[in-house]
Amino acid sequence: MFTRTARTALALIVLACVTATPVLGSDSVFRFAILSDRTGGHTEGIYPRAIEEIALLNPDFVVTVGDHIEGYGDDYERVEAEWDTLLGFLERLEVPVHMTPGNHDIWDDESEAIYVRRTGQRPYQSFDHENTHFVVLDDSRINSSEEFPADQLEWLAADLEAARGTENIFVFFHKPLWSSTLTLGNPDPLHDVFVEHGVDAVFCGHLHHYFTANYDGIDYTVLGSSGGGILRPEKQPVPRGEFFQFGWVTVMSPGYELAVVDLGGIYPRDVVTTERLEEIQTIESEVVDVSALAVGAQPVSNERVTVRLENRTGEPLTETLTWDVPDGWTVEPNETDVVIGKRGSGEFSFTVSNPGELYPAPRVSCGYPLEDGGSIEVDLPLEVRRTVAAPRFDKAPVIDGDPDEPVWSEGAPADVLFPAYDAVVEGETEFRFGHDGKNLYLSAVCYDPSMSELGAAIDQRDGAVYTEDCVGFFFQPDWDEMTVYQLYFNALGTPFDQTISFDENMYYTTDASWDGEYEVATKRTDDRWSIEVRVPLAEFEGNVVRTPSWRLNFRRKQQRTGAAVDWQTPIDYDPSTFGEIRFE
Repeated sequence: MFTRTARTALALIVLACVTATPVLGSDSVFRFAILSDRTGGHTEGIYPRAIEEIALLNPDFVVTVGDHIEGYGDDYERVEAEWDTLLGFLERLEVPVHMTPGNHDIWDDESEAIYVRRTGQRPYQSFDHENTHFVVLDDSRINSSEEFPADQLEWLAADLEAARGTENIFVFFHKPLWSSTLTLGNPDPLHDVFVEHGVDAVFCGHLHHYFTANYDGIDYTVLGSSGGGILRPEKQPVPRGEFFQFGWVTVMSPGYELAVVDLGGIYPRDVVTTERLEEIQTIESEVVDVSALAVGAQPVSNERVTVRLENRTGEPLTETLTWDVPDGWTVEPNETDVVIGKRGSGEFSFTVSNPGELYPAPRVSCGYPLEDGGSIEVDLPLEVRRTVAAPRFDKAPVIDGDPDEPVWSEGAPADVLFPAYDAVVEGETEFRFGHDGKNLYLSAVCYDPSMSELGAAIDQRDGAVYTEDCVGFFFQPDWDEMTVYQLYFNALGTPFDQTISFDENMYYTTDASWDGEYEVATKRTDDRWSIEVRVPLAEFEGNVVRTPSWRLNFRRKQQRTGAAVDWQTPIDYDPSTFGEIRFE
């Protein structure tokens, strides 16, 4: 918390900055703040700091865009405690707070009941203030506009029809469903309703980075994190919208202005547009390329890594490639100067070694010009691609949940995993793989010093088993086909599975209707739980003869601690972040 002197100084600094912008013109009607995601790997201290700065600006009210608690699972006593913490933070605000539910707030019927009781608000609702109509929608449990519940869509159309003639109409919901439709030029049923009924602006969260666009006269804005995890918070690049922030909206008659308030700075609404974001993503995915480092069971010793840099500008490119090298790694040389003629390219070699911990991995950075005359610092990680062997079993193991048969010892265990969050999994974990030409065999042994507290109650297929004690796998059988198969099994052996498909722009869609056929068994002892799974290779529409290696990642989650450990980290749906399973 700030001292009184610090509060006064901060208020003068912040108000001076705001007054210098056009967003507080004399024709303003009222002002409100938008708080974005607090959770999803939250960073301690950021959310209350944002609230403190909002309180100093004294808005008429605050609207959130979801993800207030970490949530998930069926430990509702923990969930109640998380709401206690959140509501304690919000007490600092002496103005109304209108809540929008996120996927961390509502994930099942019980969590929805808790949300309603603790917030005193319905998941979707509307209200009016002065010359503006506000609509809050609930997309906490859906992943596309096509899935939007018919009853809520009907309510929305009726509510907006009743608001016709209002000077401004603003809509809030958590997941920016439009980012996988409108940005690609595809139809969106929610957008059609907004256009028909004169919506002026839409505000969302969920992605933890800021950007904005306009479609058919409607402003669409994704607010960045107000405390939820940012990949590299010590390097918050404003051009990517990845900085801790809140929104400050001045409403006029009619119209509005949005200032994006960095905790310590203020930016205009168009600080990051979808066009700017696409330009940066193109630079990071196509213009600069860091070769993958294949890592097996042996330490990394004097391996060659290349960085390829393309100059797509009409001017010579003079920059420096610089490595950020964590403890345990060496990169030689640490930096090198780059001079590339216009429309040219260059490839630069480095030697890396690491006898110990793989993560965090080194990162390489360099400046690159943008089309508007600005520049971006490209900051990319060394892609550490781990490999694990799946030996060919001459004799198939008996699927009884206990991988103690000699056949399982034919391959080295994958037992070096890395924490996904700040919380720590209690107990070691050991994964093994194998195949017989027709079937893939999976096993895991999960040690746990508190087996009596094991969280595994869901016995319905495709239930939220990923919120319990479980193991999860991500397979990409064909490196050219952008389809990932996601499998989770809890300690009861209940499966959750789906496919994840990517288009040419790396936007993904999930298909939870896909169900694989498995033979699964689990076992518990005093200090561990274990699982064995047999999966026919035909379930993945591939075979080890045609594709001798697949992309792979896997993890263990522990409900009691809220922790997870991953093989490749950070874990992601994108198969380019996976390691590799090699079939012997």
